[in-house]
Amino acid sequence: MTARPLLLALCAGLGLGAAASAVDAAGVVPAEFHGVWVPAKASCDSPLRVVVASDRLTLRNGHDSEPFTGIEMAGSGYFPPNYNGIMAVLITESNGDQPVTATFNLREKRGVAQVEFAPVLPGKGNAQQAKYNAHMSKLDLARRFPLHQAALKRCATT
Repeated sequence: MTARPLLLALCAGLGLGAAASAVDAAGVVPAEFHGVWVPAKASCDSPLRVVVASDRLTLRNGHDSEPFTGIEMAGSGYFPPNYNGIMAVLITESNGDQPVTATFNLREKRGVAQVEFAPVLPGKGNAQQAKYNAHMSKLDLARRFPLHQAALKRCATT
């Protein structure tokens, strides 16, 4: 093998290693977003909250809670081309129905977040839509956790 093909093979191998590392880290929420998030106008002891950890997002309202795993931080393709802001997006059950999406640094404001709940889709649809709608109806997130599109603030950790 001449030097040029060897160099190309080596670069390709390094690129695959870097891609594998990026995929391994894809399910990890950056530490700056970990913690307890409550409605912006509530105190930090509010029973209504979102708890973010490195591998999950949990909705809580008093004794009711719903944890979500399958976390994926959205890539640059989530935003318009040439986006250079500070917003970050977390998607739950990324290989499934994606019932909760959280946006951090909402509208380019540090420390502000928002969660959005996937809706039940109208109409009869096909079997896949029926399964999705059954899942969203069973979760009933908007009723159990009235946080859909509400501004959230991060509470200091103790």
